Formats: sequence, structure tokens, C-alpha cells
Amino acid sequence: MALIDGRNRPFFFGPDISLNSHQQDALAQGIQQVVDTTPAHFDTFSFRFANQLTHIYKLEQGLILLVLVTDQMPLTDYRTAIGQLKATLIEAPHNAVPTFRLLAGCVTLGSSASTTDPAAALSPSLSPAEGAQPEPAGSKPGTLAPGLQEVIAALNHLSNGATQYLGKTIVINTWKQSRPAHPWLEQFEVQRDGYFAAAAQGQLPLTAEQHQWIKDWVAAFMGRGGRTIRNFQALASSRLTSQEQALLLDLPSSQDG
Repeated sequence: MALIDGRNRPFFFGPDISLNSHQQDALAQGIQQVVDTTPAHFDTFSFRFANQLTHIYKLEQGLILLVLVTDQMPLTDYRTAIGQLKATLIEAPHNAVPTFRLLAGCVTLGSSASTTDPAAALSPSLSPAEGAQPEPAGSKPGTLAPGLQEVIAALNHLSNGATQYLGKTIVINTWKQSRPAHPWLEQFEVQRDGYFAAAAQGQLPLTAEQHQWIKDWVAAFMGRGGRTIRNFQALASSRLTSQEQALLLDLPSSQDG
């Protein structure tokens, strides 16, 4: 497989990739030239190369996905997997190559068994509050220990904002991979829509230790996201209210400090 966007180095992935970087660049350039000459309404075309079937998909904003498939792959498995991959890439087309690089490490095309459950993560679903996220309730930052549902609302707002930069699948995987090893945090479930749910209910205040674990998780999430997008922490945190920032981030004790 290969993803070409015309701006970054093309990224090739697969068990039998034997092309060096110059050959990959030349192949990507040739594919782009072919695609540029096709009619605008052609978004997919295929041809046979040796013992493999080659598919070229024209996605949004100049993205080109190249897939070589052997005859042994069941067609139904291929169609399902490629549909999920295309949907994920066009969630954030400006960031498709880094997204593809991350997915290459956790998604096996045509495989229904995966430790990261990519099929579940890629399944479309609606957010619980389409178009509007609730503002966390409570008094001024720092006056009272936050309640569990207040923290979840802030986490959901952060997750929703991060999806604009990373895409839903990467956000879900990044939350899961960055979770600190504290049993108390295991009650937090990152759902298929990228939003949080917790086993515990109610507004009992968190202890100082629990609140710090949440902040540690958010810091680790921001750090992982920063590997994909420069200044990710600043971009994602800018979408939070000042109260949400106080809930989730380790801020200086004073604005001028």
C-alpha cells in the first residue's frame, strides 16, 4: 500500500516492499501524472500488475491511495477494510500521511482480529451531543475538587477538539495508548465515537490524587499527539474554556508566573 499527497514523501507499507526511497518517489510521481490525466469523475481505477491487482483511489484534496492485492484476499474482506481506511483518511485529509503511518502499525488489511480492534474504532457513530459540547458545571477553577461527570465533560470537549486535527480513530487509539497504569483510570472507557464514559456515576468530588492522574493522562495524550502534529498541545488546549484547562492541565499557579 502507498499514500501520496503531493506535499510529503510518499509512504509505502507492506510485507513485500523492496523499493528504495528513490524508486518510491519515482513511482509516486508516475502515479500522480497518470491520475492528473484522468477525467474528474473517475475516483477509482484498477489494473493487473504481475500476479497482483492494483487499485488506485482518488480521495479528497489531492490524496491518492495505492493498493496492491493478491488473488488470495477475499473480496468482501478487502472492500470492508478499504472502505474503513478511506473513511479514516478523509476525516483529516490535511494530516492523512501521518495518520496512515500510525494506522500502519495497528491495522492489518482484511484481518478481523486485532489487538486494537480497528474495525470497531472505524465504525461510524454519532456523538452524544451533535454540534454542541456541554460546558462543565461548577464554581470557579481551583475552589472545589471537581466531580467525575464534570471531568468527563471536559475530557469529551478536549477529545472532540483533538478529532479536528487527528481524526477520530487516532484520537481513540491515542487515549488508549497513553493511559497511565492506575487501576482507578480503568473505569474510563473511550467509546467508538471518541467520547468518554465511566463506570462510576454522580458528582462525588475526586481526591487530589485522582485529579492528578487525570492530568497525567491528558499530558501523556497531548505528548503522543505532538508526535503527529507540531504544536498539538497548544492547538487542542486552545479549544478548552479556562475552567476546562484548569480541570485537565497542569497550569502555572498565576498567569504571569
